[in-house]
Amino acid sequence: MSLVASIVVVLVACRRRVDEAQASAPNVDEALEGLPRDAPIPIRIETTHGSVACELDALGAPHAVAMFVGLATGRATWRDPKTGTLVRRPLYVDLPVFRAIDGVLFQTGCPVGNGTGHPGYRIPVEARDDDDSRLQRPGALLLARYQAPPNRADPSPPPPGNVIGSQFVVALTDMHHLAGQVTVIGACRDLATARDIASRVARNEPVRLVRVSVSLPSDGGR
Repeated sequence: MSLVASIVVVLVACRRRVDEAQASAPNVDEALEGLPRDAPIPIRIETTHGSVACELDALGAPHAVAMFVGLATGRATWRDPKTGTLVRRPLYVDLPVFRAIDGVLFQTGCPVGNGTGHPGYRIPVEARDDDDSRLQRPGALLLARYQAPPNRADPSPPPPGNVIGSQFVVALTDMHHLAGQVTVIGACRDLATARDIASRVARNEPVRLVRVSVSLPSDGGR
């Protein structure tokens, strides 16, 4: 085998090992470096029809908030569903708000864009004793729970139990019935804007998630 052919084989083999590597949830310390653990972390959910200001609660749900921040900022690795490769860049960029119920919720954060995608991993639900009251208040920010696709087998189901991925929901009404089944990662303001987004999507008007901005001490805002 020629030297050139040998190099090509090595490069292909290395690329295959990288592509086939398993994605995993980010390290909490790395994803939240420089951010408060015991105080709210301000973020903005920016869409093509306005922005919604929210605050994350890292103390109550450290693993979920670390994943959310990591996927928003590029601090977390995830699997690109278009290429199948592991990437390290913001996931929450130019995605559709693919689901909404007028006056109830809107949902986005799916890398596929239709509710079937995840970042290549899912993490357990982090439930708290006060989730019931937190979910009663409009504006709860939560990670969507896994639901099996209707009328077909899921080729890649998550581990047993309620587990979650990158998709998130802004709740607009009392959702305390979900206590213990979802992870509440924070709370949102600007609910008039959030209700407008939900109403538009419920009417089949396209709304896109532009990005989720998180103020990082290293870059002065991202």
